[in-house]
Amino acid sequence: MARIPWFLLLIPLPAALVQLVASWLRRKRKSQRDGTARGYISQQAALPYCFATLLMFSSQGLVATLGALHVVWPQLPAPVTAEIGRAIHLNLSVYWPLLGSMGVGYYFFVQEANVDLYSRPLAQVQFWVFQLSFAGIMLALLLGYTTGREYLEALPGLKLGIILAVEIFGYNLLRTYLKTQSQYRQRVTLVGMLLGAWYILAQYIPNLVSYLHPSVEQMVRFWVVHMTEEMSLELLNISALVSLLLTPIAATRKSLERVLFFNIIITIIGGIFATGHHYYWIGNSRGWLWIGGVFSLVQMSGVLVLGYIGYRGLEGMKWQQLPPGHRLVLALVICSIIYHLFGAALLGMIMSVPQWNRYSHGTYITSAHAHLALFGAVGFLVLAGATYILTQRITLTPAELTRAWIGLALLNLGLLLMSTMLLVSGILQTYLWRIAGLDFMETHTLLRPYLALRAAGGAIFAIGDFLFVSSLVTGTWRRFGLRIFFAH
Repeated sequence: MARIPWFLLLIPLPAALVQLVASWLRRKRKSQRDGTARGYISQQAALPYCFATLLMFSSQGLVATLGALHVVWPQLPAPVTAEIGRAIHLNLSVYWPLLGSMGVGYYFFVQEANVDLYSRPLAQVQFWVFQLSFAGIMLALLLGYTTGREYLEALPGLKLGIILAVEIFGYNLLRTYLKTQSQYRQRVTLVGMLLGAWYILAQYIPNLVSYLHPSVEQMVRFWVVHMTEEMSLELLNISALVSLLLTPIAATRKSLERVLFFNIIITIIGGIFATGHHYYWIGNSRGWLWIGGVFSLVQMSGVLVLGYIGYRGLEGMKWQQLPPGHRLVLALVICSIIYHLFGAALLGMIMSVPQWNRYSHGTYITSAHAHLALFGAVGFLVLAGATYILTQRITLTPAELTRAWIGLALLNLGLLLMSTMLLVSGILQTYLWRIAGLDFMETHTLLRPYLALRAAGGAIFAIGDFLFVSSLVTGTWRRFGLRIFFAH
């Protein structure tokens, strides 16, 4: 098979890394306290993003559970084929975190810049461009119109709408940054969110076209999964997390921003090169298997830094003094750090060890890692940000708070059961299929009891999803009604 020119693999290297280092070196050394004394009216632009994100998240739980049942019992009647259902599930897992990250980014970017958003109407236009494009993608998939590329099944014309929305987002943040006072421009939180916003665009655009070389096609596809959804959104949301931690507890900015700076560097370097272990399996040299394994260790260190950010931000905090909504936010942040550490980083590092990766690649172990990584690296952070933003504007009733806590508990129980069963299935699949030499379908038959438990975990997750989302949605609807979609 023809080899890909080595320089194509360096395309994702972010030139903005140099600017990030320079901005850090120029930053003033004096210690500052975070948190504005007043809110900014343009932060309301984030409300429809957060509300719609919760609705999209709730639909994913239902779709995923139906898909898991179909894997165990393929004879069950279904309104769509298995491949269409999987495509809908995968696209939902890409687009609801993206929409939520943009809403969280708008809210905390304004807070960190201490200036109103450049254009609230533009943010509203962006929201509807995204929603119409997303609705078109879902409708096209339901009707069977797909490109057949995993995670990239959407038709190119519809993906243009998503790219336009992301471009508006990056432009709006950039213009807001340019009108920010000079003493705030050096904040690492601002640079991290701005870098994440534009890097989403840089990694998504190459997927608009198809490539004749199958290895190039697959390589670019992995950029969406690992560098658009994981790395770029992680940059955006971790920077927002630091801003969130600074707000309620007045942690010193200097200490958290110093750690955030190193986390951003580690996230960029690790995210780019740890993806390399996939390149070996699509026709590149075996050296990429080792590069991916080594830089997975770098990613692991980045998660430890994230844990330290959480520890420094939360030390000295008293649970009893937090408002009820902030307690939910704190629980979601803790869940994110735990799943990120053990599911995304540790399991991802073990999977990337070359001697093990030769056997485990493409099994249910990968699926277990994907579920834990989605909610550890991005998902729970997005939900934490959305919960914080909405509960700043609404007051949940005691019944709604109880429902939210029960939902959060079921979310965790379902995710743990689902991921554990996928991991057990993957280990057995690796041994039975790739070591013992059993036939693929014979192996799949032996795995059915574990996959049935996986489906049960998915059902528990979907119930928790509904309870958690419904508590916030009903509280928000009671306050705003249809006005939530026109918050500008």
